[in-house]
Amino acid sequence: MPPDVRDTAREAAVVFLAFACLALLATWPLVLHLGRALPGDLGDPLFSSWLLGWDADRLRHGLRGFWDAPILYPSQHTVAFSEHMLGIAMFVAPLIWLTGNPILGYDVAFLLTFVVAGCGMYLLARELTERRDAAFLAGLMFAWSPLRALHVSHLQVLAWGWMPIALWGLHRFLAGQRPRSATASADPAGSTTASADPAGSAKALAERRRHSLAALAVFACAFTIQAFSNSYFIYYLALASGFVFVYELAVSSTPPAARLRTLGWLAAASMLILLCLGAVAWAYVSVRRQYGFRRPYDDWSMFSANLRSYVSAPDTSRLWGVVLHGDEFPERQLFPGFVTLIAAAAALWPGQARRRLAVLYGALAATALLLSLGPEPAAWSHRLLPSGPYVWLARIVPGMDGMRVPARLGVVVLLALCVLAALGVARLLAQLQPRTRTVAVVLLGAAIVAEGWAVPLRMAPFDARGRPADRAAYRWLAQQPQGSAIELPILEWAIAPTLTYQYATLSHTHPIVNGYSGYGSSLQEFLGGAASPLNDLDRMEDALHLLAAVGVRYVLVHSADYEDPHTGADTVAAIRASPALAAEEFRSDAVVAFRLKETGVLTAPAAPVGQRLRATDLRASASDSSDRLSLAFDRDVDTRWLTGRPQNGDEWITIEFDRTRDVSAIELQTASRSFGDYPRELEVESVGEDGSRTVLYRSPMLIPYGRTLAQSGSQPALVVNLPGNHTRTLTIRQTGRTRRWFWSIHELGIYER
Repeated sequence: MPPDVRDTAREAAVVFLAFACLALLATWPLVLHLGRALPGDLGDPLFSSWLLGWDADRLRHGLRGFWDAPILYPSQHTVAFSEHMLGIAMFVAPLIWLTGNPILGYDVAFLLTFVVAGCGMYLLARELTERRDAAFLAGLMFAWSPLRALHVSHLQVLAWGWMPIALWGLHRFLAGQRPRSATASADPAGSTTASADPAGSAKALAERRRHSLAALAVFACAFTIQAFSNSYFIYYLALASGFVFVYELAVSSTPPAARLRTLGWLAAASMLILLCLGAVAWAYVSVRRQYGFRRPYDDWSMFSANLRSYVSAPDTSRLWGVVLHGDEFPERQLFPGFVTLIAAAAALWPGQARRRLAVLYGALAATALLLSLGPEPAAWSHRLLPSGPYVWLARIVPGMDGMRVPARLGVVVLLALCVLAALGVARLLAQLQPRTRTVAVVLLGAAIVAEGWAVPLRMAPFDARGRPADRAAYRWLAQQPQGSAIELPILEWAIAPTLTYQYATLSHTHPIVNGYSGYGSSLQEFLGGAASPLNDLDRMEDALHLLAAVGVRYVLVHSADYEDPHTGADTVAAIRASPALAAEEFRSDAVVAFRLKETGVLTAPAAPVGQRLRATDLRASASDSSDRLSLAFDRDVDTRWLTGRPQNGDEWITIEFDRTRDVSAIELQTASRSFGDYPRELEVESVGEDGSRTVLYRSPMLIPYGRTLAQSGSQPALVVNLPGNHTRTLTIRQTGRTRRWFWSIHELGIYER
């Protein structure tokens, strides 16, 4: 092995081991609980453990059926309801295969995020400063920032270490494409020496270009891994890469022909990245179209940074958590550390050789900071701009409007500050004598560690085999013919016990109606909400008919998981009272399981036949709230007509047409805030030109409504197709009763053949 290769390998091994040891210290006492507990809590970490387990299983099967994870039945492509995290799973999948322990896979992935972040920033800073000592301190800042304590439960965010690796590859590629007369190398002490570069030699030029293309390959691979770890970083890394590209073009003296060649290679790498991303983007695009997922403006505002955020530290930061506790909003404690800030400020005087680098990363930091302030940039309680560039970009950049947390751009701010800090520290250390330099590095390293100290981490115990009391029930379920299940209690949106049930799908493999992800399902929201038919134990038979109609085959009741365990016992008794519908097939102290005997096949929701009439083609009146009736015809799903009183069976809407029409269908559109306000029983009556009356439709609506929710997004539309008729006046009556719920309609569509 050539000496230079041997030295590089030795340096890489030392750096990796150093950051691995530091990772064990930074995550203490995780190493004592590997595979038996999760850092943080049993919320997002348990979800990520389940997802890593699912990813590992699908990787072993060639990704067959990857997108259709067994949660939120009957929703499709449920992996695309959140991050898929393949960029993390690919590294720990072999460990999960060998041990069958996704909790261990998560813990190891968590540790690796610290190592990759430190090594990645070391690599980038080493390239830009040509100093090992400054590079090590920059890696320490990036891997041990107080910002990591904020995201201790967000593995996909902590996996930010591929960004500096990608930028290293891009810098290296672009620098290798331009002619230069000298190369710089660093001695072990960190000082810079110049050596003659035989650039005039064709062989040396070809060698440099081969190395340059290898660096471009690193950029493409690191970009793809980073994007597959967290989709937010597609945009973050694209932003940083754009800045580097513009910078390198600005400083380059490359001839036009060589520039075209460089652009060609970059275009090829970009196409490769886009091909990899496109292989998964279609799933997210199709899910958004099918279910209408979108992030509301209020989410952007809530999860945007404030300038105060950058001087606010998370509670778990031992040094600054109490002193710098100004911003209490979620994910808005973005303080990077005083050492990082001071060292970055020192980069304002980096020396002539690296002044442009300081400008580059200073501009990147400022841009990322401004974008992190979200749609309404503010400093403390003062509004800085009427609207920010973040919302402008979100409206034009595909997919960016699905990013819920603008404040996470603080990671890009941190990255840029760490590079600036490396430049500043390098300038400082270059002025010191070797012994003094060593002392300075030790003191700065200790200060960085003190600022990021969040040890001991809170550990949440969790058995990788699931809860002991549930295991027998899940073993029974695993042996049953494939079919969907619902686990009770079901809640519309909750971490516990939903994630416990979700994790168990890794062992029994049956799809469940329950689930926790970035988005939920309308069916779970309805069945877990206050209007759920499962709450009316006196009419449990109706609820069982509904479950069977949407394709549910098994019902598992965990009595102890109810807020009042007596409610769980009463639920079991109510289901037992309908033996013609549900046969009890398993019982333990913790779980009672039933098999539904009338399992149906869920068909596609009905589509309205014919052409929708305009509001000018009809005149409407109603039994209640006539002043709001126009809201049912304004084509705005966020507005609604409602009775304003509980359903009593005497509510109606009458539609008078301008002429006799053959009404083919009515469409009652609702939204998640009105899921309980569906009509319990519906009757549609036609009055002809001669005054003759014909009932076109009459039925209880629980099952049709449940089927609609099962296959719709957050704004489901209940369609009632009607037989042929000659109607001058159409009356839609609600004839059921409830003690609490109104009848509301967000949009009422009338269709004609």
